[in-house]
Amino acid sequence: MTFNTYHWMEKVFLSPILRGTYHDALASWCIAVRKLSCILCALLVLFANTAVAQVSFLDQEDQVRQIFALIDKRLELMQAVAAWKHVHQRPVLDDIRESSVLEATVAQAQTFGISAEPVRELFTLQMRLAREMQQRFIDQWTAAGVVPAAPPDLSAELRPQLDKLGVQLMQTIYLAMPEFQRQDFHSYYAGSAHSIAQRGVEERDINALFDALARLRLMPVPALQRITASRILRIGTTGDYAPFTLESRGMLTGADIAAAISLAAFLDAEPQFVRTTWATLMTDYQGNRFDLAIGGISITIERTPIGSFSIPYYRGGKTPIVRCGTESRFGSLNEINQAGVRVIVNPGGTNERFVREHLHNVQPILYTDNRTIFEEIATGRADVMVTDDVEVDLQTQRDSRLCRATAEVFTQYDKALLIACDPKLITKVDAWLSAERESGKVSQRLKDAFSSENSSAITR
Repeated sequence: MTFNTYHWMEKVFLSPILRGTYHDALASWCIAVRKLSCILCALLVLFANTAVAQVSFLDQEDQVRQIFALIDKRLELMQAVAAWKHVHQRPVLDDIRESSVLEATVAQAQTFGISAEPVRELFTLQMRLAREMQQRFIDQWTAAGVVPAAPPDLSAELRPQLDKLGVQLMQTIYLAMPEFQRQDFHSYYAGSAHSIAQRGVEERDINALFDALARLRLMPVPALQRITASRILRIGTTGDYAPFTLESRGMLTGADIAAAISLAAFLDAEPQFVRTTWATLMTDYQGNRFDLAIGGISITIERTPIGSFSIPYYRGGKTPIVRCGTESRFGSLNEINQAGVRVIVNPGGTNERFVREHLHNVQPILYTDNRTIFEEIATGRADVMVTDDVEVDLQTQRDSRLCRATAEVFTQYDKALLIACDPKLITKVDAWLSAERESGKVSQRLKDAFSSENSSAITR
């Protein structure tokens, strides 16, 4: 409750009382409550800012469930729509309205890059189901000789709600797109249509809804156009590479997470983080699962023929991390490249590539969880890992059992954002990133991420 809101409440509800016997006492009470409201307001703002900072991976399965929930909400409004038409003696079918809405919806889908014909089929089907439900209500009222109570106004209240649901449905469809290609799509999500079936929608029509959704595909359109139209920025990340990105207890943190949120605001879009892995990063990129990817991604000769990158924002190199006390054994490539040395590596990225190219005499231990891989070294189940120096610096600060084996870096890499091949989007991202570097925000985010990670340091 803001000060202005409370002042209005005081004027409307308390002014008559204040004219009575207890004026002074009530006035003091008002002052005390007003101060309390200011404190509560400040706490709410603080809570809101904290909530905004907490982000997690997009749950695409939940997006599919939301699609059916939104279809159900649309059907739920049909009783009120039918009541208005019945009271005002209007026909159920409004050809002009339906045609206008349908064409606008298809046009919106195309700006998102979503295939037009399945969208047309999907929304045409929903309109038919809505008409049939309206007619059932009207037939029931007519047979019973009942006139519904005064319903909400169709133009002023009901249609705006329906239009809003249509926009939400299109955005949700857009975010759920990869799920539609599941071979078991219909059977896996059959339970999501339960509420629709309870409203009297027949099985054949539910099957038709699933069929239309399953045929939806993303078509090749410029990425910036898609972002502008959808107001959504899809951001791919692994969530396993602190200090750039890290998923912990369902929440994403790190320097690149903070940067991506800032970039989304710059593009006037909502950030949605899409899970990927180092092994599938480029496949997901080519499959259009995200608009750009972040998280300490190195520019490599394997990736550049496939993808587009922003200007670099960090330069680093590969160096070994070991259990403290063993540094002298693994300070050079030659010392590491010996049979029997237990080299551990997370598969699919530049770390594995480095091992395959430079450590031919070792049999690497592939360990898929980059968030817990350092515990394998700290507890003696592995001897050494060669990874980026920034990650080594962070992990050795977090865990007193781990040490950097040498100050040397074996290779040099630039890190950048992996961006969809759209020159306009790349230009905008580069302009934003250049300003972020010059202002010192890039380096500050990295320092903040180090501080945050080190606050949970392990000292055993």
